Amino acid sequence: MQRRNIYMLGLVTSALLMLLALVPGCAVLGPLTGKPDKVVIYHFGDLSGPYSPITAPLVNGFKDFAEWFNKEGGGIDGVPIAQVFKDTKGDVDAALEAYETFKASKPYPVVSILYGSAESERLNKNFREDGILCFTNSPLGVYPPGYEFSTIPSYADLTGAFIDWVTEVWAKKTGQTVRLAILTWDSPYGNAVRKDAVRQYAANRGVEIVYENVFKLTDNDVTSQMSEIKARGANWVYDNTLAHGPKVISSAAASLGILTHDLYDTRPGMIHRATGPWGMDDATVLLAGRLVEGMVGPRSFASWSMTEAKGVSLAAAAFLKHDRKVEERTAGYLVAWPVLYTVGYCMNKVVEEDGWKKLSGVTLREQFLKLNDFQPLGMTRYTFTADRPAPTQTLIFQVIEGRLVPITDWVTCPDLRPATFR
Repeated sequence: MQRRNIYMLGLVTSALLMLLALVPGCAVLGPLTGKPDKVVIYHFGDLSGPYSPITAPLVNGFKDFAEWFNKEGGGIDGVPIAQVFKDTKGDVDAALEAYETFKASKPYPVVSILYGSAESERLNKNFREDGILCFTNSPLGVYPPGYEFSTIPSYADLTGAFIDWVTEVWAKKTGQTVRLAILTWDSPYGNAVRKDAVRQYAANRGVEIVYENVFKLTDNDVTSQMSEIKARGANWVYDNTLAHGPKVISSAAASLGILTHDLYDTRPGMIHRATGPWGMDDATVLLAGRLVEGMVGPRSFASWSMTEAKGVSLAAAAFLKHDRKVEERTAGYLVAWPVLYTVGYCMNKVVEEDGWKKLSGVTLREQFLKLNDFQPLGMTRYTFTADRPAPTQTLIFQVIEGRLVPITDWVTCPDLRPATFR
């Protein structure tokens, strides 16, 4: 009888462990057993596909930040951070493969950094079920809320912040009605600004959206779309592209003689340019030059021109020390610093409060939810809540003499989440 009871107890225990392994966020899958030799942060993204101009500098920014953090920042309770990166070439299937490979690592992963919209969306459920925290550069993956947190406000919210600026500043100064065209990439990332919440918010602020359309990431000529935009009487064109994307649009406007670089040019038929957060980047300026002079857009972290920010000064020194290429002096390199600093800060809080054995995706998530107007290295502002795991503040920048210069203080974005998540 006793053997039978022991046998039954074993079966029940095994069943419970199997059940727990399926519960989202359960930390039973290989937690740390003590203070490790290093803390590995896993990340994967497009290093050889269409988004490589952004991802490549991110990888080197990660390396240089890790060196500084381990030597000067104290690491995680004295333990150095290390990275494992995999190039997924912008392919979702490759991202899934990378995720499964990382998940099989020992000790079990605590956190992963993501860069692309499609993989962030696809892996939302996986991170929730597996209890691994993800800090993603694409806000598209954070809903439904769970274990993904965004490094920037949502693309819809940021578009709303631009709408606030263009109505409160530009329209009032010029006396013009904002007639907005949206021309963007035909991808989850590009289409993230073509949402009903954005359209309704624009209408509420008196902005007329006179045109919406998309183009392929590989398209280099959108003159036909721009001709239609001209015919519709637009005075602003907004896109959610990056790298070469803004250049393609501005080139088409310039070819038709309707592109203006003067922010307050009110001549009939002239087009002003605005772009989203990853287009408001030195990579764009490097590729497009004079074509994007005067362009405006939201960006929720410091630019290279903001040398008063501690993180920008540190990054600039590291960039020079490692003789990084000029084409890497982009948003990607910079954003790695506040992102990883935040991860390191929250890991240190877990270890300080609960010890190394409690460090997991579950406890790291709890620390992320405690961040309130957190300003890592003075480079951005993070406030997260369980129902809105994305920051809410941004700056509005303008390209002035080839530099990205903030033209506002920090502003709060409107809440343009999908209605089901409000």
